[in-house]
Amino acid sequence: MVSSSTKQPKISLIFPVYNAEKYIEKTFSMVKNQTYKNLKIIVVDDGSSDNSLNILQRMAVNNDNIVVLEKKNGGLSSARNYGLQYADTDYVTFVDADDYIDSDYVETLIAPFLIRNNVAISTVKYFRTDTYSSNYFTKTREIKFLKRDSGFNKLLLQSKGYDVSTWAKMYKTSLFKKIKFLDGITYEDFEIIPKLFSGIEEKYWISFIDAVKYQYIRTPNSIITADFKKRDLDILSIVSEGLPFIDNALPESRDAYLSKAIAGTFSVYRKAIRSNATETDIRLIYDKLRWLLKEINIKKGLTKKEIVAYATLLFGKRLSIPITRLLSRCLKEG
Repeated sequence: MVSSSTKQPKISLIFPVYNAEKYIEKTFSMVKNQTYKNLKIIVVDDGSSDNSLNILQRMAVNNDNIVVLEKKNGGLSSARNYGLQYADTDYVTFVDADDYIDSDYVETLIAPFLIRNNVAISTVKYFRTDTYSSNYFTKTREIKFLKRDSGFNKLLLQSKGYDVSTWAKMYKTSLFKKIKFLDGITYEDFEIIPKLFSGIEEKYWISFIDAVKYQYIRTPNSIITADFKKRDLDILSIVSEGLPFIDNALPESRDAYLSKAIAGTFSVYRKAIRSNATETDIRLIYDKLRWLLKEINIKKGLTKKEIVAYATLLFGKRLSIPITRLLSRCLKEG
């Protein structure tokens, strides 16, 4: 544990909330009771219509380090951007309202910044589950430092519990000085992460902490479990706009980016078929997948999900639909 106040730089934790009254008391108590004390907790209620705001205001009483903000509903990106306006600290981390963090989540994430100079991002492992259990959390076994491109690739390839998601990470707040989350879209994390990494100078390190400190809870409204909606097509434009950006700013990460894009787009394809989406929407997703699979350098390797996508689409669109339906029954989403 970092004990000296001089060794405890102030950190902002942004906690966006929207209609989370069913679980907010438990999840926010884990944020509130962090072992790291020099912490500014920025709660952003994104226009909740349930009792979330009242619960949070009650829990914030007599806690000077908790700021509860209210705004009109604008979505997750909008809430995060609003919280960033109040993040007057050198470091920032994000926690979603329906997820759970270990008591030393913040303390674990700040450690690499105190060990080595020029760390831009630190990340812990996450565990995806339907129900919370403290047994899923683990102690730190090792901390590794990778250069920018290698670190970005590791996140894109979802290596052993790491991911490109905004949560389960700590950032130098300065990374968000010119870059903001794009409002009104789904898959906002996949949209912003390449931009964040392109703003990191090559001298900086990305730290990987071998410890599960974040539990991503699958709820009926989670992206990976909810029925297909038109907004799921956002993944197509995000990939189309993101790839030229990768080619210009992070060319060494092209195949890793394509790999992640295939995995995400194939998940949307499965969801669309499972939800009996329109023929037009299914065709749009199918065509994007075929294009992505032609673009990637297969010799550099695919993860299991991309291999499944590749094998499925080899049969053509007509046969790929029943095969994908079968896969969706056999495979756990995500």
